[in-house]
Amino acid sequence: MPKKMVEKPESLNILYLSSSSLMGGAEVSLYQLIKAIDKTKYKPIVLCPRSGPLVEEFKTTNIPTIITPLFPWRKLRYRFFRGTASHLAINYAKLKNVQIVHSNSIWVNPYAQKIGEDLKIPVICHLRDLVTKKHIKKYHLDKVNMIIPVSNSVKKIVEKADIDDKKVRMIYNGIDISLFDCGKDVLRREFSIKGDIVGIISQLQSYHKGHRDFIMAAWEVSQQRPNTYFAIIGGADPSGHYISELENLTHKLGIWDKVIFTGFRSDIANIMKSLDILVSASWKEAFGRSLIEAMAAGKPVIATNVGGMPEIVQDGVTGMIVPPKAPKAIANAILRMLKDKDLMVNMGIAGQKRVKELFSLERNIKQIQEVYEEIRR
Repeated sequence: MPKKMVEKPESLNILYLSSSSLMGGAEVSLYQLIKAIDKTKYKPIVLCPRSGPLVEEFKTTNIPTIITPLFPWRKLRYRFFRGTASHLAINYAKLKNVQIVHSNSIWVNPYAQKIGEDLKIPVICHLRDLVTKKHIKKYHLDKVNMIIPVSNSVKKIVEKADIDDKKVRMIYNGIDISLFDCGKDVLRREFSIKGDIVGIISQLQSYHKGHRDFIMAAWEVSQQRPNTYFAIIGGADPSGHYISELENLTHKLGIWDKVIFTGFRSDIANIMKSLDILVSASWKEAFGRSLIEAMAAGKPVIATNVGGMPEIVQDGVTGMIVPPKAPKAIANAILRMLKDKDLMVNMGIAGQKRVKELFSLERNIKQIQEVYEEIRR
């Protein structure tokens, strides 16, 4: 008898909503997910609020992308524009025969929910922020089919909002570990540095990232190790106010010649290769993507004891955990590492092992695709 033909399941059209078109941690995670996802099973389509680096990256990989303003949901001055934005998004989803909506952040989830309700299709929301219990209802997170917190710290917030456990799947962010095998030390050449380099990586837009604490720690370290340099990596707010404030602080402390503002860098593997230590000085942080990137490159890390970062960093093993808003503690951790190169090497090796076990892109993609298949059934 002839073998019975087994029909291949239809590929799913998935619409991803991004709240930003920049290349911050959430957007990098979205880009890597869509780039690596199994295209024989899933057909990604992206909706971004404006042009920007994220849109340009998607163009290079031929991912269908549309620009539609997604006005802030809770700001009163945009209340007359939200309806039009929702209507445009719904029409686009209909045109593309979307079968799942995946919101990349809670801030655009109300738009995703509107699409889901109109088309009667499931909605997934990636929860990448340390929000409050009040945000859960305000941004319709209680209505979605599945919530994906990026750390257990974020998951606890959802649990306090009495969301059904079956609708919550914690999945750590992942990175392509292979990218960090071939980085080049570029900062010493570009900035003529002869000495150790300690870095911090994030967009220069918010006080809560702890850049001032990092600079104060840099001053402390410079008193004992004047041949140490400090790199602040990340794009600045378009207004330029925040970076000006930080630059003024380096002049006030007399370390302007020790602190380097590199601006936005896309060559993150090269940056990590250049650093001797990475610091995350945030006052709040849902995850901490730069930490796993540094660990993948074999670098020791220092992180504040907030949000999901203690889930990434094993204190005394892959790096050091310090209190938030404590420049002196950051400085002491930096000095301890710089004085003990064997400790730095051992932490780097342990960090690489931990990233491979918990934070690989392959693991991340596999778990997210499992969510799609679960919802598909």
